[in-house]
Amino acid sequence: MSFRCPQCHSLAGLEILLSIELPPDRQWDEISLQVIGCSDCDFRGMAVYEELVSGSEQESWHHIGYWVSQDAVLSVLEAIRTCPNPSDRNCECQAHSSLGERDVNGLWRGLLELERGLTFSMRLHPGQAAD
Repeated sequence: MSFRCPQCHSLAGLEILLSIELPPDRQWDEISLQVIGCSDCDFRGMAVYEELVSGSEQESWHHIGYWVSQDAVLSVLEAIRTCPNPSDRNCECQAHSSLGERDVNGLWRGLLELERGLTFSMRLHPGQAAD
């Protein structure tokens, strides 16, 4: 299973290159900020996976990809690489602190500080069958 690249439309090239799990906010139980890239073209971008699991009869989630500047991709890559444990959403390092900032209402600020463009859905696609 893989994601469809928004640039070259490959069904096999888009992957999550690096991610950091952020603390929950008032709206989401799970928040993952991801750097994504396509092995079939030069596309690099960001994705956000958010999931609500508690207090609901149904699981609710969304996984959105973002076209962002290459400077933004590099900045987030550098931040995640400085974290000693990106999968620990309770880590108190500088990367978790800066990437996980909340607004005055306790909601994650997301990618507000990054120069970003269009969004696209991050949906899994079955791999292509061999001929």
